[in-house]
Amino acid sequence: MTPANTEKLLNQILSILTPRQREVIERRYGLRDGKAITLAELGKGHGITRERVRQIEAGAIKDLRGFIKSGILNEFLKTVNEHIKNMGGARREALLLADLQLLLGEKSSPIFDSQVKFLLEMAGCPKYHSENEKFYSYWYQEESEDKKIVSFISRLVKYMTTKKEKVLSHTSIDKVFSEAIKPHNLKDLVALNFISLSKDFHINSFGDFGLSDWSEVNPKTIRDWAYMVLKKEKKPLHFAEIAKTIGNYKKSARSINAQTVHNELIKDGKFVLVGRGIYGLQELGYTPGTAKEVMMRILKENGPLKPRDLMEFVLKERVFKKNTIFINLQNKKHFNRLDDGRYAVNLA
Repeated sequence: MTPANTEKLLNQILSILTPRQREVIERRYGLRDGKAITLAELGKGHGITRERVRQIEAGAIKDLRGFIKSGILNEFLKTVNEHIKNMGGARREALLLADLQLLLGEKSSPIFDSQVKFLLEMAGCPKYHSENEKFYSYWYQEESEDKKIVSFISRLVKYMTTKKEKVLSHTSIDKVFSEAIKPHNLKDLVALNFISLSKDFHINSFGDFGLSDWSEVNPKTIRDWAYMVLKKEKKPLHFAEIAKTIGNYKKSARSINAQTVHNELIKDGKFVLVGRGIYGLQELGYTPGTAKEVMMRILKENGPLKPRDLMEFVLKERVFKKNTIFINLQNKKHFNRLDDGRYAVNLA
């Protein structure tokens, strides 16, 4: 189809209407500017009741659907239905509109979206599933496909719930899919397409896949974001750097306040202060405590160590200056220097 065909097709169909019917349809469905208006707004503009506008609309739709039976939309519907079939029998509305914009060689615009949705609604095929708490709005071909989608989503949610720890141990959606969708005998493209219909799943900026209510995948609070950033970076960061990184991934219009991030880090024990303003995750091996406390614990766990070996152990857990470690070793109240140059905890 050429770039102008969608609009030409629409004009051909609307040409059978009276001027008033056409105006009502165009404004009700946003066919002029992409902005649909209510029956009441139309009635007020024409000095007639809302019910009268509804009657005009109903009559126009009846005439249009009768005209469409002549086959005027056949080529357009063939393109739409073939694409939906290739995607497994359904396609999320927002994605379908973007797909058709490319397939039909059209320019993306609210008017184009309104025109396509109107033509599909008038044709009655494919069928429409309106948005609700569990699904985004989507178009589908057969009731059997719709049931298949709902069943697949339900079983996948159950799988993800029971395998949460295993799923979160993976680094990308690809590694999860090979096992998660295998029992459903679906191609990856179709499975991903079905998943895009559901609000139960989320893919974050890092490419992690999981359920939408998992904070590890779909962080909602600053504390959740800070945890995810540190877990992904796998190293301690200054709270200002954490705030900057959150802003980069969150892509919010508002900048992330560094002090707000710092306040959240202080409140939660899973974040460990490992240096001046620098935080790491306790689950990654970083432990709280002063330089002296960390050094004493390491020596108790590993026995006497040479300064260089002790420093290596300490720096794996904390961000201390080397001089800080050496100065603490000179405290004879807490540390003993052995004859072979190793240091041990002073148990006296």
